[in-house]
Amino acid sequence: AATLAQAVCTMAPLLSMQRLAQRPWHWHARQAAQAQWQRWRHPPDAKTRRWRLALLTAAALLLAMPWPHKLGGQARIEGLQQRVLSAPTDGFIKATHALPGDHVKQGAVLLDLAEQELKLERERWLSQASQFDNAYAAAMTRGDRAEASISLSKLEEAQAQLSLVDQQLQRAQLKAPFDGVVIQGDLSQSIGAPVKQGDALMTVASEQGHRLIIDIDEGDIGIVKTGQQGTMALSALPWQTLSFTVRRITPQATARDGRNVYEVEAAFDEALPPGTRPGLMGPAKVQVGHSPLAWSWVRPLIDKARLWLWAWGA
Repeated sequence: AATLAQAVCTMAPLLSMQRLAQRPWHWHARQAAQAQWQRWRHPPDAKTRRWRLALLTAAALLLAMPWPHKLGGQARIEGLQQRVLSAPTDGFIKATHALPGDHVKQGAVLLDLAEQELKLERERWLSQASQFDNAYAAAMTRGDRAEASISLSKLEEAQAQLSLVDQQLQRAQLKAPFDGVVIQGDLSQSIGAPVKQGDALMTVASEQGHRLIIDIDEGDIGIVKTGQQGTMALSALPWQTLSFTVRRITPQATARDGRNVYEVEAAFDEALPPGTRPGLMGPAKVQVGHSPLAWSWVRPLIDKARLWLWAWGA
């Protein structure tokens, strides 16, 4: 009996430890949290209690103190004036003379479209215009006014078509509308590729001025107003912040990266650093007022909870 009692006394702690080890992880986490809370509530001395009380008071004041409330979003720099060059007619890419990043002057040829078909069409309409002109002259010589009227109508139609083809030939060369930089349209590997009328081929942005486009989430757009100020940091120049003022808010949302955002247009308050060009991106923050720090953290959660409750209740 004594041996059995000794064995039980020896195995009882081991069995207890094994039982504790088999409990789920959340039970251990709850026990550790309760132990930490008890140690926090009952510190060993009065000095520690005073320090903890002072720390809690400072944290409460920090969370209740009004701080600048800022809303963030991804932003990009665009030219104050941008122009998309599109294909004037169906055709093929013949040659390209500029790549994204190239600085171009007004009137410089950026892209050539194949013009063989247009030249053949021009010759056809030119031949028909000559035939109708001869027919009109012959009808006038004979005094056949009906035939002369028909020939004149066909001549005018041929001349109109010839004028249209001439315009298309002139637009077969895409030229820079102003001094700027090419920001889109690398067609160097697409020589001979077909294009449809209206296809966007290149985008040129002016370097005379810039604007800022900020993507603000639809949940925050309600408190963004024109005239508010903010700052941004370019990914290419993270050591320098740029200040701006909100000028305009687009009235329609855009789906981007799985969420709805509104594009907010802003103007820079100061000269941009050298090397700034359209297409650069970075985070931007708009100051929408002042609010307690705790409220700034809790407000998005409360708004989502209200929306969920409303949808669930409906």
